[in-house]
Amino acid sequence: MKVIKIKFEYGCFPVWIYGENNEWIENDLPPYLIGDSDIDPKFVNIQKIYDSLYLDDGKEFKYIGFKEAEKRENFFRELLLVINLLKNKLNDEYIIEDNMNFL
Repeated sequence: MKVIKIKFEYGCFPVWIYGENNEWIENDLPPYLIGDSDIDPKFVNIQKIYDSLYLDDGKEFKYIGFKEAEKRENFFRELLLVINLLKNKLNDEYIIEDNMNFL
């Protein structure tokens, strides 16, 4: 069975698709969900927030994190919401793995 991993890397879409032998296939939503008006913009926004947790000014690149606990909580709340939406819209061909302990 294919696996969708929710993981974050600076500048990358947070949805990673892997094949049955754990080989990386795509860094995107499954083809039938690309452009989905519920899921796609939410993942784009989550990645935008994640990218904002880094200082990248051309001279320096470093993790700066959330400045307020409330913003961190909102981020994880929104992430859980979109993961649940994704689970509800996926066909039975994918398992979802998420690593929520990264921040």
